[in-house]
Amino acid sequence: MRTLYKNDWNEPFELTETQNIIFDCIFKKQSPDGRRRIHIETYTQYGKSDTVSMGVLTRASTFPEKWVITAPSAAKAKIIMGDVIKHCFENEYTMSRLRLEEGENMEMLRRERSKNRLTFNTGNNTVGEIFIVSAESKVKRQEDIGNSLMGFGAPNLIEDESALLDDQIDAKAMRMVGGFSAQGLDFVVKIGNPFRRNHFLTSFKDPAYFKIVADYEVGIREGRLSKEFVEEMRKKPFFGVLYDCKFPNADEIDSRGWTQMFSEELIQRARVKPGEDIKHAGMKRLGNDIARGGSNFTTWIIRSLNYASILAKSQMDNLSEIAAQTALYMESESIDDYNTFIDEVGVGGGVVDPLKKDGIKVIAVNVGNRATNEIRFANQRAEVYWNLYEWLMKGGRLSDSDDWYQLCDIKYKPDDKGRIKVMGKEEMRALGIDSPDVADGLSLTFVRPSSEAMEVRDLMRRRKREKLKQEAKGNRGLKHRMGGY
Repeated sequence: MRTLYKNDWNEPFELTETQNIIFDCIFKKQSPDGRRRIHIETYTQYGKSDTVSMGVLTRASTFPEKWVITAPSAAKAKIIMGDVIKHCFENEYTMSRLRLEEGENMEMLRRERSKNRLTFNTGNNTVGEIFIVSAESKVKRQEDIGNSLMGFGAPNLIEDESALLDDQIDAKAMRMVGGFSAQGLDFVVKIGNPFRRNHFLTSFKDPAYFKIVADYEVGIREGRLSKEFVEEMRKKPFFGVLYDCKFPNADEIDSRGWTQMFSEELIQRARVKPGEDIKHAGMKRLGNDIARGGSNFTTWIIRSLNYASILAKSQMDNLSEIAAQTALYMESESIDDYNTFIDEVGVGGGVVDPLKKDGIKVIAVNVGNRATNEIRFANQRAEVYWNLYEWLMKGGRLSDSDDWYQLCDIKYKPDDKGRIKVMGKEEMRALGIDSPDVADGLSLTFVRPSSEAMEVRDLMRRRKREKLKQEAKGNRGLKHRMGGY
């Protein structure tokens, strides 16, 4: 390994103890005790994809056999293939065996790493082959899911991000190795984090699978994680899945993979208790969620650095009146245009437009748009709700109202790219869940969380100036620290 492959710093790749087991299982096409089914769970960023890519590359460039890599999306499927292409050019052995198609440029392949199929000369006019097949469907109808896998066959299957593949897709993927089982040539590797209680959990419990589990304790022992970092990440989403390698409990996740984001305990802890007097600190934001008729409410929610309160709820349906009411609240609460966030989806545009026509440049929000952090969140709805969740976890407080329990209806799960996705209003409505108008109004105030660090700094500076003023009033004469003598 050290003589063949390099790490990201162009140094010889040093496998850890667990990575070495992963590599050996793939290169030898069996576990140490002879099983042809491998189940791999590691904490995130452990290097499992990199290790798997080196095992597959070494095997395919040496033996005349096919290896298929599948994943929930084309982008995910290309991760291991990209690593395969990168490592292919790091030594003379694999590079000399790589076959280029007519018109292909080796330098371009090395730079772009975008090829979906690689073949290798393995001697005696035989070839080894690696190809990727995405499990996502070009047609989005449910019955077509996984059909892109049909028609392919290979004795060796790698399922990357396996837990994010639905059971029916896994069945179609496993079908690819079926024709080789009678000869004992079939070999299956399932890799991923335990996001869902599906076929990935079944394989974890199946004695036919050899299990390789590297949780955060393994990472600390092998020198790839620090205890301080683990404690920091313990407060982040999906810690149990991403670092502790634990499947969610059956009561934590429903049959469709959705998990409750906000617990009743969290809401109770955040609510103001009788006798508490909490005032807003720092700049105030206004979130205005517009009702779409029926029994829904238009809501106006105020939030500052430390506290959120329900300013008003109304079932008025005249958009001009709603716009006028929003402008009135902005003036009475001294909230700036750029700190006023209005849901413009659907009828919301009928509130935003008259305000802007009057020169009030509020922020129009469409939570279906792309998130600021597209790698972590599926859309802006997921991003603002997770910002809200983290705010509460850090000690944000809520006014004394039962309406905040709407937050308990907000559910999330990873999408096929591993990003956080929050259940949309249409799906909530189909499940009989009332529109979370108050929760949505509060979430709108988290569209721009990045300015909060500056607000904290400004708040501390104002408090310091006020303290100095009070000290100056209580002292006679000039002090050296005040510039006097």
